[in-house]
Amino acid sequence: MPLFSNEQVTPHLKRILLPCGVCAYLAQGEQRAVLIDTGFGLGDLKSYVDSLVTTPYMVLLSHGHLDHAGGAGQFDMVWLNKADWPLARRHCTVENRLHDIYNGPDGMPAGATEQDLLPARESDYLPLSDGDGFPLGGVTVEAVSVPGHTAGMTVFLLPEDRVALFGDACGEHTLLTKEALPEYRRGLAHLATHADRFDTVLRNHGDYCSAKQILADNLALTGEIMVGTDSAVPYTMMGVQGHLGRPEVHPGKAGNIFYANAADAVW
Repeated sequence: MPLFSNEQVTPHLKRILLPCGVCAYLAQGEQRAVLIDTGFGLGDLKSYVDSLVTTPYMVLLSHGHLDHAGGAGQFDMVWLNKADWPLARRHCTVENRLHDIYNGPDGMPAGATEQDLLPARESDYLPLSDGDGFPLGGVTVEAVSVPGHTAGMTVFLLPEDRVALFGDACGEHTLLTKEALPEYRRGLAHLATHADRFDTVLRNHGDYCSAKQILADNLALTGEIMVGTDSAVPYTMMGVQGHLGRPEVHPGKAGNIFYANAADAVW
């Protein structure tokens, strides 16, 4: 069974379906392309991307977690927000990635073995900052910092396609520590200043897309959690006991937040 497949989601953007329930995105312009995220690093992603692009390309990472930055070692020049460099070094070891793969909902994918897991990246990253723009020819990828899920979490805009790649910054089970909530609220408010530039919200997990209202709804929910007026539903995620800001079923609202004490967080 092939480890990778792809689907066209906008005129300039492909979604690359990766093993273990995560995806990457490939933005193709007339002069350059951008690969956004690299998954767990299971399989030869570089050769697959090489077969899809029509130009030189670069790699941008949304954040330093192992299911997004795990395959970065295959690529020469990789941009990542500097606040996540230590996280990526610590999180993306072979041992950590194997642990997450075997303990994930599907385990090791059919047709894959431990030998297919790429070594951890040893080369330095290039610094990615809020407001950085990458013109590709006919389409631009722009970075928007939304710290919270991680210190360096970055959302990517493709204004010409009216798309925002939220990654793990804002989703159905956004993982946060209680201590990160004030910074996260500021990050979402900053992202909201760009809301008139996109209509479509894409993510890297689940069904890979959300209604645009998820931004406003999770911003409001963050405020509720901070003042203690949220639903505070007891919940366990990744072996960590914490709370959901809303019940699992929440008609009329998009998105949710899982929060726990920093001392208990494993992400």
